[in-house]
Amino acid sequence: MIKKLKQRIFLLIMVSLSVIILGIIVLFSVLNYNNTINTTNFMMDRFIGEEPKRNPDIRTEDYKIKPNIDIDGVYNVLIENSIIVQSEDTQNDKILNEYALKIAKKNTEKGIIGKYVYKVRRINPNTIKITLVENEDAISHIKIIFILAIIISIASLIAIYELAKKLSKMIVKPVEETFEKQKQFISDASHELKTPLAVIEANADVLENEIGTNKWINYIQNEVDSMNNLINELLLLAKIENIDNVKEYKQLNLSKEVEIILSMFESMAYEKQVNITSNIAPNIMINGNKEDIEHIVSTLTDNAIKHTKAKKEVQIILKKEKNDIILEVKNMGEKIPEEEREKIFERFYRIDKSRNREEKRYGLGLSIAKSTIEKYKGKIEVFYKDNFTVFKVTIPN
Repeated sequence: MIKKLKQRIFLLIMVSLSVIILGIIVLFSVLNYNNTINTTNFMMDRFIGEEPKRNPDIRTEDYKIKPNIDIDGVYNVLIENSIIVQSEDTQNDKILNEYALKIAKKNTEKGIIGKYVYKVRRINPNTIKITLVENEDAISHIKIIFILAIIISIASLIAIYELAKKLSKMIVKPVEETFEKQKQFISDASHELKTPLAVIEANADVLENEIGTNKWINYIQNEVDSMNNLINELLLLAKIENIDNVKEYKQLNLSKEVEIILSMFESMAYEKQVNITSNIAPNIMINGNKEDIEHIVSTLTDNAIKHTKAKKEVQIILKKEKNDIILEVKNMGEKIPEEEREKIFERFYRIDKSRNREEKRYGLGLSIAKSTIEKYKGKIEVFYKDNFTVFKVTIPN
């Protein structure tokens, strides 16, 4: 949970600062580009003089390029119906004509192409005049600014990454310390409660031997058993969330482990008149801890049987898809509302509180199972399909 919180804060800081910094850099680059183009176009207008006003009735010939303008590096091309009707006689005539045709297709008024800054003037709907100015200094300036923008952007992203890491750690640290204290408290309190419960259980057994069985002693024994189960689940939850508690992993035959676990639930299924069917692919191996596997499969199978109506079916499917191990536990029971499907993995959350209280269930089983699955970089999801509630576990292998 702390790790996810840290990742979310890191991403929030990283994205926010990146958008702001990159936005400023892009804005500066765009403004610099436009300023350079506008300045060059202003000088271009001064060189070539004012253009006649648009008039569709005036013939194209009246707009022929005037030979009285003799400025080095300024070239004019007249295009009518996408065909060049006149261009200045220069040694770069072919290249300029190609550039002019490309500009005509772009349908832009100004910009850069090759080593030229250009401006387009529309004479009439079918005729345009393109003026190109050779200005390598301006284009070099734009390229330098562009390269600097990329370098600054990369440097900024690296700096933002480091800053986001430090800030996320600083923000999460108080929460992490509180969470660690909470886990330690749960672990300590659970251990401390075991002793008085053991004494109560022993005294109840002595009373039963002396005065015989009665409902009051049965109540005591049932509640002691219930408290023992709760304490064991709390201890298991604290152990799973303890990062320092690294269990020894080894290669396990998951297929055989699942078959063994399912055999343990046959009597329970028989009592509830539930039919268990399984489809387990042979010899699926996993690098893991036996206790973890037992808890995941047992929790999901137990949950499926308890939520299946009499004479209905529970299906267990184990298979391998590409590089993932898939475990599906299906049961024909009441459909879990969509708004409840994520909440059922929260600690102490129970959909039917009265029923779960009667069955001495505290809403920790699925939460522990999810935490265990996430240790293996896996995920668990629940959905409803073909009259079955499906718990699907995916673990990369």
